[in-house]
Amino acid sequence: MAIDTLLPKKLNKVDDPDSYKSVQELNEVLSSAEKHKIRNVALTGPFGSGKSSVLVTLQEDFSKGRNYLPISLATLQANEEGDNISKSENKTADEEKKIENLNRKIEYSILQQLIYREKAETVPNSRFRRIVHLSKKKLRRYSICVVLSLVCFLILFEPSFARVDSIYNFFSWGDTWNAAFDFVAVGWLLFMLFIVIRYVFRSYSNSKLNKLNLKDAEIEVVENNSIFNRHLDEILYFFQVTEYDVVIIEDLDRFGTPNIFLKLRELNQLINESKIVGRHITFVYAVKDDIFKDEERTKFFDYIITIIPVINPSNSKDKLKAALKANDCEDGISDDDLSEMAFFIQDMRILTNIVNEYKQYRDKLCTTNGAQLSKTKLLGMIVYKNYYPQDFALLHRRDGKVYQCLSSKRAFIKDALSKIEERKKALESKKQVFLNSLHLSLKEVRLLYLYQWKQAIIPQLVSIQIDNHYYTLERIADSNELFDKLISMTSIQYRHLNNYSYSSNDNVQTYLRSNSFFDREQQLKSGDTPLKLLEKQIREDEIKIKSLRISELLRQYDLGETETYKNIGLSDMQDVFLRLGYIDEDYYDYISYFYPEMVSLEDREFLLNIKRQIKQPYDYHIDRIKNVVKELKEYMFESDAILNIELLDYLATAEEYKDKFEHMMSRLERDMAPLQFLSQYYTEGKQCQKVFEHYIENVKAWDNIVNWSNAEEKENLIEAYLRYSTNLDEEAQKWLNCNYEFLVDHLSGVTLDRALVLIPNSCFVDLCEGSVDLLDCIIERGHYVINLRNLTIITKHLNKGDITITENTLNYTRITDAGNESFIAVVNDNISIVIKALQNINKDDSADSLLYILNSADIELNDKKQYLSGAINHIDDFSGITNVELYDVAVETKVISPTWQNILFYYKNRCADDIPEIFYDYINQYAEELSKKSYPTSLDDKDELYENLFGYNMLSIENYGKLLQSFDGVFPKVDLLANLSCDRLRVLIRQGRVPFNQESLSIINNTAALTDYILFYQKDFLQHLDWKYNFGIDNVQIILREEQFSLDDKYNIIGVIPSSIMEGSKDVADVAIDVLCKKQKNNLSNEALVGLIKTSTDTNRKIELITIIARDGGRDQVIIRQLLDALGSPYTEVGDTSKRPLLLNDELNRKLLDALQYIRFISKYKEEKDGEKLRVYSSKTTHIHFLN
Repeated sequence: MAIDTLLPKKLNKVDDPDSYKSVQELNEVLSSAEKHKIRNVALTGPFGSGKSSVLVTLQEDFSKGRNYLPISLATLQANEEGDNISKSENKTADEEKKIENLNRKIEYSILQQLIYREKAETVPNSRFRRIVHLSKKKLRRYSICVVLSLVCFLILFEPSFARVDSIYNFFSWGDTWNAAFDFVAVGWLLFMLFIVIRYVFRSYSNSKLNKLNLKDAEIEVVENNSIFNRHLDEILYFFQVTEYDVVIIEDLDRFGTPNIFLKLRELNQLINESKIVGRHITFVYAVKDDIFKDEERTKFFDYIITIIPVINPSNSKDKLKAALKANDCEDGISDDDLSEMAFFIQDMRILTNIVNEYKQYRDKLCTTNGAQLSKTKLLGMIVYKNYYPQDFALLHRRDGKVYQCLSSKRAFIKDALSKIEERKKALESKKQVFLNSLHLSLKEVRLLYLYQWKQAIIPQLVSIQIDNHYYTLERIADSNELFDKLISMTSIQYRHLNNYSYSSNDNVQTYLRSNSFFDREQQLKSGDTPLKLLEKQIREDEIKIKSLRISELLRQYDLGETETYKNIGLSDMQDVFLRLGYIDEDYYDYISYFYPEMVSLEDREFLLNIKRQIKQPYDYHIDRIKNVVKELKEYMFESDAILNIELLDYLATAEEYKDKFEHMMSRLERDMAPLQFLSQYYTEGKQCQKVFEHYIENVKAWDNIVNWSNAEEKENLIEAYLRYSTNLDEEAQKWLNCNYEFLVDHLSGVTLDRALVLIPNSCFVDLCEGSVDLLDCIIERGHYVINLRNLTIITKHLNKGDITITENTLNYTRITDAGNESFIAVVNDNISIVIKALQNINKDDSADSLLYILNSADIELNDKKQYLSGAINHIDDFSGITNVELYDVAVETKVISPTWQNILFYYKNRCADDIPEIFYDYINQYAEELSKKSYPTSLDDKDELYENLFGYNMLSIENYGKLLQSFDGVFPKVDLLANLSCDRLRVLIRQGRVPFNQESLSIINNTAALTDYILFYQKDFLQHLDWKYNFGIDNVQIILREEQFSLDDKYNIIGVIPSSIMEGSKDVADVAIDVLCKKQKNNLSNEALVGLIKTSTDTNRKIELITIIARDGGRDQVIIRQLLDALGSPYTEVGDTSKRPLLLNDELNRKLLDALQYIRFISKYKEEKDGEKLRVYSSKTTHIHFLN
């Protein structure tokens, strides 16, 4: 098996030429470093960009003639001091101290790696002490040397305490040999002494005196310098005795402190300037780009080489896919999912580890027992593990941010339900809008909104220009084309009240949209079906919301914006992975082994709560259901804590646990059982059929359900009952008959097949729209109550949802036009009930429908009359009516076509003895239509019908005049005129139907129509002034004021008017005097003349008339005296010789006095000095008459 390590990869010039260029560039820099005095080289790039790979490749491919000293600080913990260091320039004393401590640790780590890299023999003079390990060979050598030294000492000095004579004698081989042994011993001892002295000098020559202990005191030298400063000689010594010329330092940027670079630069300078080292040494730093601020890095480094990252968000998916493929781990994970995960991967080393760990987890978890695990979720879990290992570890202990989010699912469900509540409120608003529009047509709604727009924007608007023509708002609302053009216009040209044209940029569409017009328009067009579907969708969403996974909750209800979710504080990756479902409720399956007998911590807690009778949420997730069931004991079923949806699902399917299933069901079938569990189980459970069939069979399920208090849960339970009950009991069937809408709204749950089974035993009281298949079946079988709502719903359904069909507009014609034989048969079989139910406000039944209803023997007479009354259409004639008595109904309800032929037919057949009032009502109703048609000459009995129509007061006065136009000739029977009202006589007179003769005058003389008679026959009247006319004050006044009479005519008429009439009315007297004055003549008797003067109120005209009479001279002075007396004071004193009356000095009085002086009624008159009065002097003759 190929192993893909996490170590930096060696770059290949052929496979990765772009990255290899960085290696070559670095090599060139190092090669010319001494020449260009390059001492500090930076290899910069983001984390995971491949800096280590460049350095590894450099050391392997360009090692000739160059010695590399790699130093890595990856083993030094970065956050020991650096986590709490401020990034600002102004640092506190504590932070400065932390930075200094961190720098010392870094320096110490570098120094350790320098010194301890080499063998002790290489740096024998190093002051750093190490553990000396002696090999067996060295131990033998050292032991032999010590023994030999001891033997040589004994040979050379022959101490008496160590002398053994036998041995001494044995080795006493003579003076020569003894001298030889002595010389060898001396040589050996001198050699060993040299070795010892050299070791002592080497060990203590580099020691420093830091502390001196005296008898009772201690002296200590404390150095606060940095590690580099303290051990600078050690470092220099190291480079003196070694041959390294390139020092590679990695992971220094992990600590975030740039100060250490200054010390390293200083150290590099000291090494290169040192005469002890004597060669050029280059430091190569692998760092991130952002370790320095601004231009600082260019001041520190002598040369910078930038590494372009191998992996980035744009290619991470391809890299991840390639890595998975190389390790045979593709596993059908989609490119979209790989793209989502790889978006967060920006380090090749982490990517490699992700693939390695994924392969390990997959091979261990996705065995036969775990084959159902999602490979996508597993990969997502591994990515999360690599970036958040601590949170991943907490997940095992049911802790951490991800677990907190997963365990907050119930809080999320609550938030989601609140959003559904908002949808409910919005739906209620739409319902209200729909209800407010029910009584309006689309045209009326358009006109209403256009008027509102007009009042709000342009109150003086009269008409709007569309396509170069001006249209009123009413016309626009009535036309779909004009209305659509108006709302598409961005500016309008309109006509003002002053008839001038103006333009406006006020957009009609914007106003209509902001005021919900288009919502109301759409609702009018589509009816309430969309609202019901929306309500059904909301109800279904509310039911299934608890069964949604947390990722579905977050996506569907936008819960990522709630405070509950935000307060958890998830990272971007955690947030995205939870939303996309890479991490969800079944996380435990992806982080642990599956053991056949294992019970998880959650399952253990579940069992413990059952034992303690602590209720848990019914949807509590059980990780290892089979193992949990094995742990269940009989006593555990005695508490509601046992109720769990997943547990009941498993027991319902596992035959070996049939007894435990019965135990569970007995818990649900007892009195006062928690039906909320059954409601939730119906929504989320998987074995509903078995569970509910068992429940319905063993208890009085319907009574329990309908008496349950929670409305929402009750709906669920009723739906379950309807779906799984084999036979509805009587009460349930009654309930279903009255709740068809419930069946429609819950059809997806009850299922169409089950609903079709329920129909044969049902008779629905209130149908509704919703399910086409269900309604078709009900219509075909006739399982519905005959009422207005049901008839409307069915007719509208059969007419493809025609919105014009409402309870107000439904009629028998619309029913038959639906064309459904089953429906029509039911309606005809129950025609009496149907007619009673229909409102038929529009009254637009066809003639055939009207005739059918009229002839139907099954419909009660009153119902028939009520329905047929006011029908717009008509039956052509009486020929189709089967019963003569129904002629009266046809006329009374006015459904027979208004023609003179039909009127004459009815008159002949039903008016022989007496004319019914309904006959005149009918004619009054259709007077307008009949008046437009002349009475056909082909019809007989014209005069008889003429007399009976116009010889009585049965027709309204308005219709009397209209209908009279259909007949020609004078009224045939004059004596009937006496029965007519004055208004009707006037109509006859004005249309010339009453001739001017003594016979007619004898009747009209006694009516107020005399004036009209005289005026209509003006010429005849003037020719026959000698006839006897019953003049009255009113008609005389009208006649005298009538302009069609000339002055002469009026003068002649005054001559025949009785004086009593003129004396009886001031208005008549004023008119008569006016005529006489204008005529300048008088044709009245003296008595009538005096009476006229007395009655009239027009003083000027009276003076003028007396002047005319006096000037005429045809009257004696006695009459003049009487006329003046009638005129009143001061004219009564005129002619009295004892008095000299004063009259107003005006033209009228001057003419009067001139006329009186002319006939010697007065002697003279003269003007007073003031000029305002006239003094009158009487004559003697006048005095004589006055005395007499």
